[in-house]
Amino acid sequence: MSTAKCPSCASSDVGVLDSQRAVCGYCSKVNRRVFQFCCDCQREWPRDASSTSACMLPDCALRAALLSDTKISDPFSSARGCPFFRACPKCKALLTHNGKGCPNITCPHCHTYFCFRCLSPECYDDQYYDSDNEEYIEPEPCVIVDNTQTLEDLGL
Repeated sequence: MSTAKCPSCASSDVGVLDSQRAVCGYCSKVNRRVFQFCCDCQREWPRDASSTSACMLPDCALRAALLSDTKISDPFSSARGCPFFRACPKCKALLTHNGKGCPNITCPHCHTYFCFRCLSPECYDDQYYDSDNEEYIEPEPCVIVDNTQTLEDLGL
């Protein structure tokens, strides 16, 4: 059966109509109209496109990838626990981490350097030397963020 959840009420009691389209009985009853949504991009299905089985909403695949709950699971990866898909903070290209080296990566499209965990311009795992103050600095711990802000930045 389906593991789809309604994006409006979060109910898992939904009926999957085809590969992408689902209907929520609860929201349909409350709204007094059939409430359909895309299982992938989690947006309301366009009322004028109800007969098609493919989502016609803009950037459905991009939004679905960024909403995916798939995480990097390799225990030796510096990006372990991060969402599998990320959008570059500058050009918004869809990226994955290869799991090797540090969590800081360079976007192959626009050459922006950023941390795959927190999406900041750069993070340090270990202490580093501050030559201006001649002391070692213990950095704040880097926290893995989800793709919520990226989705908002993209207007998705």
